Amino acid sequence: MVFQLLWYPATSLDFTLPSVVDNADAPILNVDIMTTFLRWYQPPDIDSSDPTALPATLAPADAIDLSGLPPAYIATAQHDPLRDDGARYAELLRAARVSVQLDNAATVPAAAEAMDRGLAALKSGLHHA
Repeated sequence: MVFQLLWYPATSLDFTLPSVVDNADAPILNVDIMTTFLRWYQPPDIDSSDPTALPATLAPADAIDLSGLPPAYIATAQHDPLRDDGARYAELLRAARVSVQLDNAATVPAAAEAMDRGLAALKSGLHHA
């Protein structure tokens, strides 16, 4: 792996984060849909009631060591339940000395610009690989 391009990532599955609580009934992605997605991916023998105890294969933010991961571009949206999850993962990557760019778009028109920036970051990341 040479680069992480993460659009609205679910990395901790922590439904208590402020952005999840504040946007629980968001029109596109809401807590009910997030719960359904989790059921689809969660192995039956794993209890998701404690998000900090989830394996890193399900919740990458729970990895013991993130150092050595490739640079990352993380895109989040202001009114998205996953906004704080992406921001938390960016903080964890920075703490592990991984180069990361966090881009939080406030409005829908900015999404196209954010995508352009993300693709430019991917191109740059792959160019240096």
